[in-house]
Amino acid sequence: MKVVKSAIQICLSLLPVFANAQFDPNWGFVNPQQADSLKKSLSIEKNDTLRMAANRSLGFYYQETKLDSALYFHQQQLKLAKKLDIKMWLADAYSQVGYQLLTMGNATQAYDNFIEAEKIAEDKENEKSNWHYSVFSNSKNLHDARLSILAMNYNGFGNLYLFIDEPGKDIDAFNETIRIGQQIGNKKILVSAYGNIAANLSPDSMILYSKMALQYADEGGYKKNNGLILLLIAKAFGLNHDLDSAAHYVDLSINANIQQKNLRGLSLSYWAKATLQSLKNDIDSSLLYAKKSLAIAELVKMPDLFLNAYTSLATGYGVKKMNDSAYKYGQLAYNLNDSLKNARLKQLTDFQKFAFNEQLRLKQLNDDKTSAQNKLKLYAAIVGLAALLFVALILSRNNHQKQKANKVLESTLNDLKATQSQLIQSEKMASLGELTAGIAHEIQNPLNFVNNFSEINQEMIDEMKNELANGNIQQAIEIANDIKENEEKINHHGKRADAIVKGMLQHSRSSTGKKEPTDINAFANEYFRLAYHGLRAKDKSFNAKLETDFDDSIGEINMVPQDMGRVILNLITNAFYVVDEKKKSGIENYEPTVKVSTKNLNNAISISVKDNGNGIPAEIVDKIFQPFFTTKPTGKGTGLGLSMSYDIVTNGHKGQLNVETKPGEGTTFIIKIPKNNTP
Repeated sequence: MKVVKSAIQICLSLLPVFANAQFDPNWGFVNPQQADSLKKSLSIEKNDTLRMAANRSLGFYYQETKLDSALYFHQQQLKLAKKLDIKMWLADAYSQVGYQLLTMGNATQAYDNFIEAEKIAEDKENEKSNWHYSVFSNSKNLHDARLSILAMNYNGFGNLYLFIDEPGKDIDAFNETIRIGQQIGNKKILVSAYGNIAANLSPDSMILYSKMALQYADEGGYKKNNGLILLLIAKAFGLNHDLDSAAHYVDLSINANIQQKNLRGLSLSYWAKATLQSLKNDIDSSLLYAKKSLAIAELVKMPDLFLNAYTSLATGYGVKKMNDSAYKYGQLAYNLNDSLKNARLKQLTDFQKFAFNEQLRLKQLNDDKTSAQNKLKLYAAIVGLAALLFVALILSRNNHQKQKANKVLESTLNDLKATQSQLIQSEKMASLGELTAGIAHEIQNPLNFVNNFSEINQEMIDEMKNELANGNIQQAIEIANDIKENEEKINHHGKRADAIVKGMLQHSRSSTGKKEPTDINAFANEYFRLAYHGLRAKDKSFNAKLETDFDDSIGEINMVPQDMGRVILNLITNAFYVVDEKKKSGIENYEPTVKVSTKNLNNAISISVKDNGNGIPAEIVDKIFQPFFTTKPTGKGTGLGLSMSYDIVTNGHKGQLNVETKPGEGTTFIIKIPKNNTP
């Protein structure tokens, strides 16, 4: 009850200080009059919490118009958050500063701020004693307030990965933003995430995701970026060569940006209109809209907007043979483009240098940790050895207790056998864990399609009902056909998800030893992708080139799917491990590559897993299939993987498991299974 009263008191205390600058629940956005009142109030207000909130809103206000001012106000927000030491305010401030730095091209400092925000927002303990943050973030509770910061921070990471050209990582970050946004029902977050992810998809998917962003914008009232989202739809139609539809959405974009007073978006919309008019050979109209785009750019002062306008004007004047004007704007465009390229090159170089130093720092930390662990194990071994010597001394002095000692040894032997069984089961569960991580990634895609097309069908059914009610039978039939196509896609992706789940369940079961006809090509390809995504889920920095060469003439082969799955997964995982280790050694121009191939060998078939790692030293090649032998660091492997794989292939399937290796060049493991492998 005291907390509620205090919350009410702080909300009431805002009224006299910010009389004309009430906080909009749409993440602190204010209008020009409110912004003026906030700036005046900062000169007289003494309460640091209120000053911090005011700086936050002013930072949002200037984000699309004056980048330097936006950064200044968010940095002031961060400074006050540090002074107050209020964790959730601090995480929010780090995230906002990171976003603004990224907008201005400073990827390195943006990354640092996003990391700091993530550390705080991931800690559930920071939800405590931060009730007043939920008042300003418009969240239902402290838990949702913390998750909203985490989601928007993932959104910032997604934009960062786009900036530094890290394909895949950006989509993963945006998908995480969508997951959290849906979990807490925050429409603002979903608008931003769907809009960002749409910009990186094929034209049809771009339209689908953009319309979902518009739907959430309408439902939540977050329409500030509607013009930019409509411009994405126009771009998609343009890529599909549907210029009439593209022009329609560009006009809608212009109107939306004017309505929302989004100057950056308006300049982009005018430039898109100029481009379309140029394609239609209406040069006068194209020049008119290019000049409008330039006029807005001069207000916003963003280099990319100037470059767009200069390029359109140079092209238009060139077509009209107005050479002086064409040369003027062409030269401006050339100089600005050259400047932007140099600036971006420097930014990317700085970030790569930072990333390299960060990797060295993390490696040193890992080396120190490994060294400490090795010392601890050494001390434990010494203590254990001393204990064994003491036991031996006692046994020698008490020879008459030999029978009792034999019983102790027998018990120890049984324990050792039990431990060995546990290690084998642990190896199996480890492979299941790696497989599960990949499955989580693989199954998300079909599930996203099922959910998205289901939502679209609901809307289309409502449209069909309206058409039927209005007597438009033909239109209703066309909608029904579209619904049918969507249902076919839902069915396809549902079966895909079902197949993945069945494969996981099959892998997790204890082997029955029963052989089943199996499409070896599809089987090997499935485990190849799942192993890759499993490692990517554990280590986002891991990357490798995947190659396949499958012999289509093989068909189905009798084998035990659970057992052979463990063999293939183990070989592929080992291959990924060695190429990653070679990459971390710092070899220039090295591209980690793993290749999986199959081949029809008359009376048998072969499955090969090839890597371009460092190879296996000649002195240990003969030992690699021995139980408990491993070249991995302590804690990275039990040494049972290849031993189990060898047993499954040779004893369980009457086949062969061979290895070919060249030190410094790579290794190939080859599985051979006879075709007459009876069930």
